[in-house]
Amino acid sequence: MSDLQVSIPHLLAQLELLPVPAGTATIGLDAALAAKFTNSYGENWREFYFRETPQHPVAVSAFRLARYPVTNGLYAQFMAAGGYEHADWWTPEGWAWRLETARIAPRMWANPRFGGDDRPVIGVSWFEAIAFTRWASEVSGHAIRLPTEAEWEWAARGEHVRWLYPWGGVWDAAKLNSGAAPEGGESRGTTAPIGSYSPAGDGPFGHADLLGQVWEWSSTAFRPYPYLATDGREDRYTPERRVLKGGCWGDSKYANRVTTRYHYTPLYSDVTTGFRLAADGDGRPWTPRPALDLVIYGRSSFCADLADGKQWLNAWNVPYRQINIDLDEQAGFRLDDWIGNRTIPTYVLAERGSSVPIMPPKQADLSHLRDVNRGTMLHEADEPTLRAWLIQNGLLLE
Repeated sequence: MSDLQVSIPHLLAQLELLPVPAGTATIGLDAALAAKFTNSYGENWREFYFRETPQHPVAVSAFRLARYPVTNGLYAQFMAAGGYEHADWWTPEGWAWRLETARIAPRMWANPRFGGDDRPVIGVSWFEAIAFTRWASEVSGHAIRLPTEAEWEWAARGEHVRWLYPWGGVWDAAKLNSGAAPEGGESRGTTAPIGSYSPAGDGPFGHADLLGQVWEWSSTAFRPYPYLATDGREDRYTPERRVLKGGCWGDSKYANRVTTRYHYTPLYSDVTTGFRLAADGDGRPWTPRPALDLVIYGRSSFCADLADGKQWLNAWNVPYRQINIDLDEQAGFRLDDWIGNRTIPTYVLAERGSSVPIMPPKQADLSHLRDVNRGTMLHEADEPTLRAWLIQNGLLLE
């Protein structure tokens, strides 16, 4: 029996996935309340609060959410299983980042201030959180993932639209681990053992530590409300900032609210970033990672062809890595060398972790590149051409 099989019951017990019923979640902050907070804290806070507006309904399917954030003890099992060595558990962009940074553990992993197997892991990037979910899925046989921001907020307050906190509408520093000292006490100044504030601080479905402790990565790319799962914000591979929920041990009540939307780049990590796991619901199964990487040369500003191409790849569940030539000068120079101009989107077939074609591209009339298949490169493709090229190269089944 393999080590993976032996650890299945133990892992599932530690995940403690609690059911969250289906329902219509009302997510976001009422605009009048956002204006009130802005008036209290100052005009510089306008964007911070109004990114949570408008308040709007979102249908959420039944799913399961872990009672607690992932702990140091649980994360150590991922590391011991070779979590930083198995490329199959990482997104293409995440694996390239891991190779470039030589990352082998979360930031501050050895810092005793945040140590203890029963305390939330900190210093985790979105890339690492995703790799963990894929490992956990393989070990447990369940489709483990990160929650969407709509699922997280529904789990945090259910049908209680006016609640800003999992326990109700009134701030109480004694019900969470935050930067605000409870009456007669003092702030911990670090993480606490999971469940330290249960059951008083629990959410409506029994989840603990939803506020305070660590900012929790969601699966969702940060985009303006209203939330729409089909508009690309749940694309697992787009290189956009991701939403974090839940506040943290260092922040006070301005941030420790169920509606707060922090957003960081997927590679970001600090002493406040952690994550919580979800399963079932509307989560899509992971596609096994191909032997070669699909790399898209695009740009961070609007490009209709790029937006269309990513929409098709998302629909087909094809992993990809996007490199933006307006943010990466060397990537732009590579396109100059290969093409003679910066035609985007250009699709490249590369070795894992690389961003250059596996072999020199075939010659072509560079003045007419649209839909041109150059073997290891494809330029400005329409849907049928892109699909045929992916099938030809083993990245998509017929």
